[in-house]
Amino acid sequence: MRFPKTTSLGIRPPLPHLSLVSISGVASAACTVAFWVLTVAAVIIPSAVVALKVFGTPVVTAGSGEEAIVIPLPWAYVLLVAVAAFAYLATSALIFRLLLRIVATLRVGDPFHPLNVRRLHQIGAAFATVTLGVWVGQFLVARFVRGAMSAPSLFDLITPSFAVVIIVVIAEVFREGARLRRESELTI
Repeated sequence: MRFPKTTSLGIRPPLPHLSLVSISGVASAACTVAFWVLTVAAVIIPSAVVALKVFGTPVVTAGSGEEAIVIPLPWAYVLLVAVAAFAYLATSALIFRLLLRIVATLRVGDPFHPLNVRRLHQIGAAFATVTLGVWVGQFLVARFVRGAMSAPSLFDLITPSFAVVIIVVIAEVFREGARLRRESELTI
């Protein structure tokens, strides 16, 4: 006795069958959206910070209640925040742009493209730069703006350091994959 197919009974599986092509399509769309959101934010947020200083009077408030001290925010702080926001958002956009290029090679069936090794190394370097920049920024704010936040410890760098090491190891796996593919093309 043969059992009927579930689709003929009107029963469908709860999840659609996902293939490598559809997953890479979703990854491509997600990377594209993230890239453009971060790129636009890298322009708008620093511009808004500078515009706030030009057209308004941003202040720093120390204390609370009647004893609060209100100090106008100096230009140096405004420019520091604008540059830091731009650097963080632009570097994050760069990471997604590089991921988009890696996904593009995956979509055409060539994930072990030699350029992907360099792209992964660039992603690792960008991620390390963002991590160190955020850590140094938090350290400086904790050092010079008393009570704003606690100083970060070196332990805050452990997980991001592992992420950078993992990215570099994956880059080397891609390098070996590209080498093996090149050797197999020469033997045929």
